[in-house]
Amino acid sequence: MKRSQLFPLIALLASTGTFAGQYGDELGRCLVQNAGQSDTKILTQWAFVTVGQTQAAREIVTISPTVYDKVTSQAQRVVLRLLGKDCAAQALKATLNEGKDGIPNGIKYAVGFHLTEEMSSQTIDALISKLTQLKTP
Repeated sequence: MKRSQLFPLIALLASTGTFAGQYGDELGRCLVQNAGQSDTKILTQWAFVTVGQTQAAREIVTISPTVYDKVTSQAQRVVLRLLGKDCAAQALKATLNEGKDGIPNGIKYAVGFHLTEEMSSQTIDALISKLTQLKTP
């Protein structure tokens, strides 16, 4: 995916957590705090393969159904484990107070956080620096 197309989409995904309710945000913070390094990697990969299913992304990149299914299954295991163990109390509060949107809002918050972190990496900063040094015609 072209970086110029990826940045606005990631910004949109990252901002979705800010519109969640108080309890969804609390759940999202719990998911972030309790996700280990491999969990974070899986959730970040899931976000990217999910973005890869959009029309704009499909025009420039192909993610095979096998890869999509594998990453989605891994992400489901991570989320279910975190919701059922480490963040069970926050998941219950989010559901009771925000209904069917509580848990998805928490997940959006966590995934958006991880994408923001990924986009703040030194690798991305170096790519942005290179992009801004391009000469225009």
